[in-house]
Amino acid sequence: MPYADFLRGCLGLLIFLAIAWALSENRRAIHYRAMAGGLVAQILIALLLTKVPEVVDALGSVAHGVDHLQRSAESGAMFVFGYLGGGPQPFVRTNPQASTFIFAAQVIPAVLLVSALAALLWHWGPLRWIVRGSAWLFGRLFGVSGPVGVSTSACIFLGMIESPLLVRPLLPRLSRGEFFIIMVDGLSVIAGSSMILLGAMLAGKIPNAFTHLLTASLISTPMAITLARIMIPSEVVRSSERIPLESSYKSSLDAMTHGTINAVRIAAYVVALLIVFVGSITIVNALLALLPHQGAPITLTSIFGALLAPVAWLMGVPMSDLQTVGGLLGTKVTLNEVVAYGQLADLRPGTLTERGTLIATYSLCSFGNFGSVAILIGTLTAMAPEKSDEIVDLGLKALLAAFLTTCMTGTIVGLLSILF
Repeated sequence: MPYADFLRGCLGLLIFLAIAWALSENRRAIHYRAMAGGLVAQILIALLLTKVPEVVDALGSVAHGVDHLQRSAESGAMFVFGYLGGGPQPFVRTNPQASTFIFAAQVIPAVLLVSALAALLWHWGPLRWIVRGSAWLFGRLFGVSGPVGVSTSACIFLGMIESPLLVRPLLPRLSRGEFFIIMVDGLSVIAGSSMILLGAMLAGKIPNAFTHLLTASLISTPMAITLARIMIPSEVVRSSERIPLESSYKSSLDAMTHGTINAVRIAAYVVALLIVFVGSITIVNALLALLPHQGAPITLTSIFGALLAPVAWLMGVPMSDLQTVGGLLGTKVTLNEVVAYGQLADLRPGTLTERGTLIATYSLCSFGNFGSVAILIGTLTAMAPEKSDEIVDLGLKALLAAFLTTCMTGTIVGLLSILF
């Protein structure tokens, strides 16, 4: 057992919690039992989802179903894009090493299909039942109010923007602490459509990529609530008020149509940001290469790697992987998770150890970046304009809490990989 890595991971958990404690608005109001309970809950959920064979097999079945969805979306993409969408190529490849993967034609179609099916399942009822049951469970386990329970439980399925919409009429009544929980949770996980997108990107590089992404979001949720309560303590509120979860769609066809249209906006947003961010990275790296250097030229990744290598060290990342994992963390926070996972997928085989790859996969799994903070602030401000000043004030604090949350998720998964 790599005892040094294990001890560093344990130290990291304590330091991440200590950072949240040091930044708390009211340390005297912190519920330390809830703080310890959140950590225990995250560890137990991680243990359950990653080490219990029956649960791992169940998650594998979900991933198998996602594979079917991916192939179904591929059939639609091939009909529209032909060989660019994954169909048979009408020519002989002269360079076998050249990639035939085209992001826009082979990944985006799955996002469209999943969004349409999610809207359909919401209209028919199963997805609403799942959200209502999860909200009840969150209320019992973590003592969150009804609106907070609905928003946090729906976030994994719908995303950080759509889930608060379910409780929009109640948002003006929420306390500062309750708003903070919603914001931190939204930035600490990724939604189902994004899991499909990122899973497809990582499929050829990381086995069971979608299962890891789903597990990461499930593990991060209790810690997001816990860290939010440490940084901005709020009273534990149990409300018996029933939150109405109704379908706004007129028919099944209307649900699929609107689900697809909404996904088109998301797809355009992702593609546009990828073009701009990847292009911007290339420009910055070209400018950095002009600086005097010895050996390899200076890049954004190398700068991020140096700055966040201590964080990777605290996560128990193997020493040989510190610079690389630190660079990926920096890319995720400053740009977005899609670019970071793209860089992870593009690493040459052997660049990261198996455990380093595992920790990176889990610690990158969130919407926690500056762009998402701006989107979240804009959306919540539009929903609850009377809370606008408070929402803006909470933005960067929520990003830090989300970053600490995913660091703890990656650390715990790394520790379990050492123990079991």
